[in-house]
Amino acid sequence: MRATSEIYKGIEFVRISSLPEDQKSAIWKSFDREKIIKILKTDALMNDCILYRDYLDWLGQSRTKVIEVKNTIQEEQTLLRTA
Repeated sequence: MRATSEIYKGIEFVRISSLPEDQKSAIWKSFDREKIIKILKTDALMNDCILYRDYLDWLGQSRTKVIEVKNTIQEEQTLLRTA
């Protein structure tokens, strides 16, 4: 599920803390920490922000990996059935 972006002073971003639990956990494990940004908004520092385009790139890569794993599992199951 794709998260909705926020825009502040022209910066389109998502907050990791506002993502669904599965994405939040996966991002903390696999996302490049150098791409996590801080945004100061109305005297509150949000230190878990990701540019929306980086989030979409990450999401696309994550889905590709899931599809690859599913295909590998299906191939292995087919081989086991024919063996």
